[in-house]
Amino acid sequence: MHETSIAMGLLDSLNQMAEREKATKVLKVRVKVGKLSGIVVDSFVFAFNALKEQFPKLSKAELIVEETPIRYRCKGCGKEFEVETVFFPECPECGSVDLELLSGEELEVVDAEIEV
Repeated sequence: MHETSIAMGLLDSLNQMAEREKATKVLKVRVKVGKLSGIVVDSFVFAFNALKEQFPKLSKAELIVEETPIRYRCKGCGKEFEVETVFFPECPECGSVDLELLSGEELEVVDAEIEV
């Protein structure tokens, strides 16, 4: 389950940030996770909550996950659109399959709230 190693990496980074900023604790962290990232959000949240107790400054931190949709831009007509499935997407405007992926693969920290 790679969600555990991703959660541990996030916690390590947050702990380093808390030390660098001389924070007494981390209150919240907001993360964007794309639907194509391969991350099972429930498993990621579970792992984060289970592992955060190892870091005193993070033991009460709340993880907020924002799932980003799968968005494409058609290279033929320029239409931007979202899809629910990754299987054989095509432009709803012109039917082209020559598409540019705009979002859906993200895994990024948006912000963190700390107490100093």
